[in-house]
Amino acid sequence: MPAIFIGRFQPFHKGHLEAIKWILKKEKKIFIIIGSSQNSFTKENPFSFSERKEMIKKTLRAEKIKNFKIYRIPDFLEDDILWAKKILRRTKLNPKKAIVFTKSPWTKRCFEKTGVKVNPHPIFFNKLSATKLREKIAKGKNWENLVPRTVFQFLEKIKGKERIKSIFSQLNS
Repeated sequence: MPAIFIGRFQPFHKGHLEAIKWILKKEKKIFIIIGSSQNSFTKENPFSFSERKEMIKKTLRAEKIKNFKIYRIPDFLEDDILWAKKILRRTKLNPKKAIVFTKSPWTKRCFEKTGVKVNPHPIFFNKLSATKLREKIAKGKNWENLVPRTVFQFLEKIKGKERIKSIFSQLNS
């Protein structure tokens, strides 16, 4: 059964990677949905859709993971069920033949209302979140070991650390 894994991936970190590996032990193919795809250069969403997609692709290829597809989905505030249905249409998945892996109660509710099976996945890396990761980067704390090497190199290339620090400093001034 194809699996759906949704996140903002701001940035993609080792917890995301481990969740994908865990899901692929259970399912043959994974559809990775990058949420809030229309947002970038903000505190919550410092990276663009294409930057996030590149982080994920580089990492999964380095890990020799091939059975994935990446899709974008903008926020869809009018209707939660429409948001879930839009994901199903975009991925061309039958609700009866797909499974969503999530820890989000909101995402679980949205997909269950459309008839899609929803399962939780473990939280990896000691409850690591991209929010905590961005805060560490902004405060100059150790963060490099929390992202895959490919992501660290990509963030260095695009000056991601500097971008996050700049966004946070603008909000604090």
